[in-house]
Amino acid sequence: MRAVATVPARAAVAAGDAPPARAAEAPSQLADAAARLLQARLKAAAWSVAPGDEPLALCFCLLIGRLDPLIAPRSIAAVLRGAETGRFDEMTLINAMARLGFRYLRLRAARPVELDPRLLPALVRGPAGGWSVCHEDRGVRRLYDGTDGSYLPPAELDRRSEVLIFSRIRDEDLDTSKARRDSSRLSWFQVVLRRFLPHMRAMLALGIGLNLLSLMVPALILIVHAEVIDSGDGRPLAYLTLGAALLVGIEIFLRRLRSRFAIWMMARLDYLVGVASFDKLLGLSAGQLGVAGISSQIARIKTFEAVRDFLCGPLLVSAMELPMTVLAVGLLIWLGGVIVLPALAAIVVLLAVIFAAQRAAGVRIREAAVESSRMQQFTLDTFAKLDAIRLDGLADKWLDRFRELSGREQMAALRMSRIGAGAEIVAHLVLGLSTIATLYVGATHIWAGAMGPGALIASVMLQIRALSPLHAVVGMVPRLEQLKNAVIQIDRLMEMEEEDPVSGPRTTAMVKLGGQITLVNIALRYGPKAPMIFSGLNLEIAQGETIAITGPNGSGKSSLLKLPLSLVVPQFGAVRIGGFDIRQLNPAELREQVAYYPQYVDLFSGTLAENLRLAMPIARNRDLEEALEAAGAMPAVRAMPGGLETHIDPVRIAATMPLLRERIGLARALLRDGQILLIDERPTMLLLSGLDADIARAIEERAGRRTTLFVSYRTDFLRRADRVIALFGDGRAQVGTLDKIMRKM
Repeated sequence: MRAVATVPARAAVAAGDAPPARAAEAPSQLADAAARLLQARLKAAAWSVAPGDEPLALCFCLLIGRLDPLIAPRSIAAVLRGAETGRFDEMTLINAMARLGFRYLRLRAARPVELDPRLLPALVRGPAGGWSVCHEDRGVRRLYDGTDGSYLPPAELDRRSEVLIFSRIRDEDLDTSKARRDSSRLSWFQVVLRRFLPHMRAMLALGIGLNLLSLMVPALILIVHAEVIDSGDGRPLAYLTLGAALLVGIEIFLRRLRSRFAIWMMARLDYLVGVASFDKLLGLSAGQLGVAGISSQIARIKTFEAVRDFLCGPLLVSAMELPMTVLAVGLLIWLGGVIVLPALAAIVVLLAVIFAAQRAAGVRIREAAVESSRMQQFTLDTFAKLDAIRLDGLADKWLDRFRELSGREQMAALRMSRIGAGAEIVAHLVLGLSTIATLYVGATHIWAGAMGPGALIASVMLQIRALSPLHAVVGMVPRLEQLKNAVIQIDRLMEMEEEDPVSGPRTTAMVKLGGQITLVNIALRYGPKAPMIFSGLNLEIAQGETIAITGPNGSGKSSLLKLPLSLVVPQFGAVRIGGFDIRQLNPAELREQVAYYPQYVDLFSGTLAENLRLAMPIARNRDLEEALEAAGAMPAVRAMPGGLETHIDPVRIAATMPLLRERIGLARALLRDGQILLIDERPTMLLLSGLDADIARAIEERAGRRTTLFVSYRTDFLRRADRVIALFGDGRAQVGTLDKIMRKM
């Protein structure tokens, strides 16, 4: 990238005159103040930075504010979670910028005054190692020093320094983008794998070197027979022993080097595929996740274990040694001619075994994948409905179902493993018979005087070396099929369309939505053969209105709540919020403006504050405490040893403190400052434990100010609503006051 000088700035520096700072003073002061406010806001949201890294942190705030003035502070706070250790060095800044959607270019010795204005703002390293931000306002170029918040002298612009230039990452510029993959006709995994071609070439070169070294062993045997045993002279034996030791040492070194390459590739590929897969899952729509099922998505990520096993297991070693088969066969022909026939016959048989085992393994692996997916879905359903299973007395039936599914899963895995075991037994038999046949042919040649004993020993070793890679592959045919299936699953996941096609972090929403909700002729069903949930549903909800939703199980209460969140997409009709059709809005930005208290609250391993900041990453500790107080959870939090920083175990909380888990979920919803609050149905046991008072208080405090929709069947809750929506499970719905609906029923 060529740096282009700006004439006014260069002329000012050359003449030794200060640039006309007054022309840029106002916008610069505003940008500086915005950077300091952003830094203070992030620090209030638990961004911990060591004192020595404060200048670079301030430069980061100024840099990102100038690169993307509309970026949402919550996006920055979410990205900086990785910097909570207190360190914010150069690499941390580069990683944070990458996660915010910016790549960087490093210029080792560039003059800031010569940089093209289109490359600004940029980070500049000073002579003492500190960083400053080079930016330009109204044609005036300046260097902002994060140490004391001042501007450096103009002469510093002409000093050769290390410069970091950042530019927006566009999806179409990435090799893994769909447009680039369509043009190259490569799958996503193939594109990622191409990044490691230099390392693969190095590993292949190491494999060829190891194969050549392995050929030295038969050659050494021939030399020993010719120079020591046949001649009776033992003097060369010491040199041959030294040579053999040297060969062993070189082989050990090359094998260790190849293992390091394989382990590095595995770790790097594991990271790339894991992060990309998880990011893809987060970008899929609720409808796509519902069709495939959570267990299927988890299975997609777990299939990469087959790729990891290939890169670090014996299968890769066998693949690297396949060229040895051709080389060893050629040497066998040179040594004994027809002595190669048993090896050739064994190679043909082993190839046939591989082909047959591969076809059988493909069928068994698909069966095992189906059974494993069913078992995973059953396990997830068990944890989600554990309380209902106990209360309804379904433990015995659930256990019987578990025995059946787990038995089918294990039997499918057993049938798959039998294929590999059977093929390996056949391969052992073929290798043994081939060795016996080679000895027989070699012995007849020795009796005929056409071959010596040393040549026979070398031939047997070459025959074993020729068949060993194929023999190893035979036993790993199931793993090969798993590898193929893993790559296919990963590619299918990456080909799925994301709900939000815009890459990068969220920017500040251009539209602040109001609380008015309009449903126009909504028709919804979850499948072609499924019953209608809604049919021609029309509803107008005013700003600040409180709406209660009631009806029997399966009537669509939760589905109605998910319509404004775009978690459920109707087959017909439109949903409008604040006058905007939600199909015109970014789904992520839409959900950031709607507070949602779901039917099931998920907690994650981490501190209580981290769990709460999932809803509002920019929230201060004071905001968290206010939300917990409003949700009735603050007394329990005060009793914790670390307060907000207490590390919580989701499984233990769910089992021993379900009421606290529910109140944390309510606090998450109350952290959102949107105009709409959605509250799904709660279990009766939790309502009777005091949660009903917390929910009622949240509804009353927001009545008339924010639009609230809640699901309930309790009469005391229904009377708190301005109107009630009664669903009947057949597509029909009645809307009105509770007394009006009860009269009609």
